[in-house]
Amino acid sequence: MADVSTSKWPSLLVVMRHAESLATERRRHLEQVNSGDVHLGLDMRDVDVPLTPEGRGHALLTGRRLNDWGPFDVLYVSPYMRTLQTAEEVLGELMHRPAVIKEERLREKEWGVLEGLTKHGIRLRHPDEHERRKRVGKYFYRPPGGESYADVNLRVHSVIGTLVREHPGLRVLVITHQVVLLSFRKLLERMDEEDILALDRQDEARPASLLVYELGERDGRKGVLVRKYWNLVLYDRAAVPRPATL
Repeated sequence: MADVSTSKWPSLLVVMRHAESLATERRRHLEQVNSGDVHLGLDMRDVDVPLTPEGRGHALLTGRRLNDWGPFDVLYVSPYMRTLQTAEEVLGELMHRPAVIKEERLREKEWGVLEGLTKHGIRLRHPDEHERRKRVGKYFYRPPGGESYADVNLRVHSVIGTLVREHPGLRVLVITHQVVLLSFRKLLERMDEEDILALDRQDEARPASLLVYELGERDGRKGVLVRKYWNLVLYDRAAVPRPATL
């Protein structure tokens, strides 16, 4: 391991996706039954979507097992309900409570006029946007009132700058969302559009899964963050920890 005292980076960075939410559960169900529903059917803003009971249980178990990785010095969390509830369960199990910082730059990608719609709903309600998305591509497409993947990268780039400036050598836990996890990988590993979209298609971050970086050496550079795990699930003992190949 690199010398923590001479590196600008945190010594450990664990980025956790929130546990299963009502929206995740609902979207999965509608896709499984090949539903023709236009909307997810949740009468709330995306920011207010809570965890399912199962999601709370997974977050609790993850917090308990994160003690093997701690203690953490600081926890950054998105201000959305599902991330705050995930953090609540995790913090309840940690033996050492870190400083907690709500950070809106870690919020999920904003979907604008497409918020809450199913794939069928997007085609039906916004056919022009559906066609524009196919033409522009998923990565750079920005829905009206929303963000592209590249827009989210700008926010996460700023967050990484904060971690470097304020937490060198410390152990940092982040609780956030799927697209933000992809942005951390894009920026820290210098991935390109095709790599990120392939990862999104083939190995999407599971609810309550972890992305883990430790100080090490990469590409001839010492004292940098090196990915150790992707999609690491601690609440399921049958899950096998593995580095991602993409």
